[in-house]
Amino acid sequence: MINLKNLIRSFLWFVNFRTMIKLTMHWLPRGNRVFFIFEGKEYTYRETYEQSVRYARFFLGIREQAIREGRLGIKDKLAIGIYQENTPEFLFAAFGTALSNSVLFAINTGFKGKTLANVINQAGISILIVSPESAPEVRACFPEIHGLIPGGVFIIGDGKAPEAQGLSNLETAVSESAKKPEPASKAPMNNSSPVLIIYTSGTTGMPKGVPCTHLKMIGAGVVVQSAVHLTQKDRGYICMPLFHSNAWYIGILPAMIAGASFLLKRSFSASAFEEDMLTHGVTFMNYVGITMHYIISALEKKYGSSDAVEKALANHPKNRFRIAYGNGAPAVDRQKCMRYLGMEHIYEIYGSTEAVITTANKPGDPIDSVGRVPKSVVILNEQDQPCAPGIVDENGALMNYQEAVGEICKKSGTDNLRFDGYFANQEATVKKFRNGYYHSGDLGHIRIINGKRYLYFNGRTDDWIRKDGENFSAENVVEYALKIPGVKLAIAYGAPCEVSDEKVMIAVQLYDHAKFDPQSVFDGFMELQRTGGMDPKWMPDYIRIYDAFAVTDTQKIMIRPFKTQHFNIEKYPDMMIYYRERGDQSYRRLM
Repeated sequence: MINLKNLIRSFLWFVNFRTMIKLTMHWLPRGNRVFFIFEGKEYTYRETYEQSVRYARFFLGIREQAIREGRLGIKDKLAIGIYQENTPEFLFAAFGTALSNSVLFAINTGFKGKTLANVINQAGISILIVSPESAPEVRACFPEIHGLIPGGVFIIGDGKAPEAQGLSNLETAVSESAKKPEPASKAPMNNSSPVLIIYTSGTTGMPKGVPCTHLKMIGAGVVVQSAVHLTQKDRGYICMPLFHSNAWYIGILPAMIAGASFLLKRSFSASAFEEDMLTHGVTFMNYVGITMHYIISALEKKYGSSDAVEKALANHPKNRFRIAYGNGAPAVDRQKCMRYLGMEHIYEIYGSTEAVITTANKPGDPIDSVGRVPKSVVILNEQDQPCAPGIVDENGALMNYQEAVGEICKKSGTDNLRFDGYFANQEATVKKFRNGYYHSGDLGHIRIINGKRYLYFNGRTDDWIRKDGENFSAENVVEYALKIPGVKLAIAYGAPCEVSDEKVMIAVQLYDHAKFDPQSVFDGFMELQRTGGMDPKWMPDYIRIYDAFAVTDTQKIMIRPFKTQHFNIEKYPDMMIYYRERGDQSYRRLM
């Protein structure tokens, strides 16, 4: 039997991200065309390519040195880490990684302390690139990091920044490498191997590295570009962090293929969107639900009403905005956005960094669905049996939730071109692929409409929480919930969010005679964010005080009832719940 992956690897080895970069930036006549804009400066395709070649040469020099010193084999790839916000250097490093046939570990800047050290150690990186803003977090966990070469942490910025941090200057190192003989040795090309590692959190608390292979990088760009019909006249808006697959799969790669350009933001700012869009002629945006909601809220606050926003922007002479592609935005926000900005369509998708299951709401699809799915995508219940299709009433409400909603899965084994497992995490891989199916960890249901199968998203399974477009393990939250003084037991789970994705909710059982102090708990969580490695996203939005958890025969707390009740005190008036809203400086009793 012919193995497709081996066939492509052997006979189509030239179909890789390195070739795509050379084609789109160097071989095609695009040199003087703007590729991206960052903080007022334009970078052409030629300049981006030339910078990427410089970085590639630097990486190859590091690899050659590692081979001489016996730290890498002649066929091994160099592992590079990057831990910083969006900058041009992030792009140069990513493209330079592909050109040198290395692997770039894009580390989430939310990782801190022990989690950050564990990720760096598991990756086995030789060098790490940081910014002046992210460097202190790395320095704080130096004692727990091993494997980096001496002086292997390189910081971007001017010459003064590295001295202040006691680190090596990246630009100086890249420039010096150009003076040395060009390394001739490169690792053998395998286009089904990773060029970029993006992190999602695991159910054991250890973030999982999702390999983004050469083939996946090309495929994602082609799929989105062809769906949206981007052209060289389009300009994207990259406000998602570059350590997030959304920025690459939906933003940068489609633009590269189309010969388009994009505006790169250091970080997201809802208040800056309108001026950015009009000033730079933005036509296309990749998004997650929370970013779209914040943009809508900022516009409504500025103009005072929905009608005023539409009047000001829908037909504005500088408004070229026409389309968006992303996930996590409720139908009401998408309808508002299209109305306010005079857009053609918003492609609300279902997908993940693993990219095994991908769908998109296309023109004509039911607006609250995430698009049509083939028969290979199925909904399985807790016994791994197929669920019944969803049945709705005349108002569109799902009537058979218990029978229809289950885990979104796809018939697939690990031998596939999209995703064959997590980086150095066989246990997590085995959990994803069971009984001939890929298990997404997401809840959903199928509705049959006019003979077509449409997928509807219903949230996360109990082990996962999705907030602000990122997935993380409930155990990440539990670890810090147990640090609350007086807490004996704790569980964490996702609760409904009025915007998109989920809020973080915990339920805690206190020791006898212990009291819950909302102010000290809030202050304690803030201190853990500053010094204890806690990701700000893990901070609970709701805290439920529970007298005594019931446990199973295996001493596990049943989370599903808590997830069902969440903060519904109208239906469950005896619940004691504390909550916080954006900007609050303490928890308040929910009444």
